[in-house]
Amino acid sequence: MKRGARISMVAGTAAVITLALAPIAEANWESSITGASVGFESRRWSDELYSQITFHGCTTDGSKSTDVQIWNDISLAPDKAYDNKTYTACFNGGVSNGEWTDLPSGKRDYYFQIMKIGGSTFGPQLSVSKLVVDTTKVDG
Repeated sequence: MKRGARISMVAGTAAVITLALAPIAEANWESSITGASVGFESRRWSDELYSQITFHGCTTDGSKSTDVQIWNDISLAPDKAYDNKTYTACFNGGVSNGEWTDLPSGKRDYYFQIMKIGGSTFGPQLSVSKLVVDTTKVDG
């Protein structure tokens, strides 16, 4: 085998392995946010019909609210936005909860974006000690 063909085969094999190990969009997950500005985008998850996002332990530079919007991540086209929710309870020791029940059927990739912090579209930064994305509607 010629040297050039061997290099091409090795490079092609590495690309296949990389694709096989690429992260997939998880349905339910938990994380935190440190020092996010307006425009921050979460990682993606797969869902249909329903998503819930909860924030625990929110802090900012003095402001006591943040606006969160969910988006459908659409390849090669503009993303579709859904309702904006204003979170306040997480700033006072509670849990802020946003539920989106108007999502279309069929698995799609979603993410959330921080739209405002303290009513402003620039300036303050947001930290959240725990955030949970849950795609399973709780019964009862």
